[in-house]
Amino acid sequence: MSTTRALLGAALVASLASCERDARTISSSSELRGARPLAAALVPVQAEEESFPALGCYERARERTLLSQNDAYLLCLGATSDAPIACYERASAGLLLSVQAIELCRCADSLAPIACYERAARQTTLTQPAILALCSATAMQRLYPNCTPVR
Repeated sequence: MSTTRALLGAALVASLASCERDARTISSSSELRGARPLAAALVPVQAEEESFPALGCYERARERTLLSQNDAYLLCLGATSDAPIACYERASAGLLLSVQAIELCRCADSLAPIACYERAARQTTLTQPAILALCSATAMQRLYPNCTPVR
């Protein structure tokens, strides 16, 4: 075992022991008598963002929607967050067919595509395909279908 690894292990053990001691001290204080113990004090906080946001989006799309594997893939390809799922859920809740909602929401980083669609449907005489082309996240953000910027 390397010296660095040994030092990191020792630091982790000391940190956990400190958290455990603090949790016992807090739970035994007169202010919190009767309160449940602070088990969360021992749970490490995730300091960094998700390493693979498109994969996370895909997995959550499969859990939260009725999308097939291929459709979840198309929705989340290049995603940087779960925004395409939120957009898709709102779009498919009565406004659009699944394939249209995917087209509108792919690469979305907010609910802006659905807000644009709703406004255009109310205030213009554009056809649905024209509104989809105008309001899709890829069109509004000038992105290729894989969510990379058009240069």
